Amino acid sequence: MADDGPKIFVDEDWKTQVQREKEQVAQQEAAAPPAAEDHEPENPFLALVSSLAMQAMYALGLMAPKDQKEVYVDLDQAQFLIEALVTLRDKTKGNLTPEEQGALTETLAEAQRVYVMVAQHVQEAQLRGAASLEVPPRIV
Repeated sequence: MADDGPKIFVDEDWKTQVQREKEQVAQQEAAAPPAAEDHEPENPFLALVSSLAMQAMYALGLMAPKDQKEVYVDLDQAQFLIEALVTLRDKTKGNLTPEEQGALTETLAEAQRVYVMVAQHVQEAQLRGAASLEVPPRIV
């Protein structure tokens, strides 16, 4: 009567199947290219150069919030930021990768070019404003 009770069958095949599936997934993950979040972090030096350049462009009035009606130009702040880029270039000379050196040189040249252009426009606007405010001379 010992044989009349329920019989337990141990199916070892499912364990083998699961192990085989785990190995396939591991192989696929190893062979797959890295996910987007696994990319190399941004170069901190290039991020610094970009940040200084963006601040300079904002100070030069080239960038402004969408809802802002007037353009704000701060030539002193822009000059300070450009001088910071020049100092960065001078202090890192010989220690940059070609990519970093090229980005710094190009960014600095563009910032200087835009600064000169905006400074000329500001000066012209000031001269026009001063000329229109002048009181015509009286003839006595």
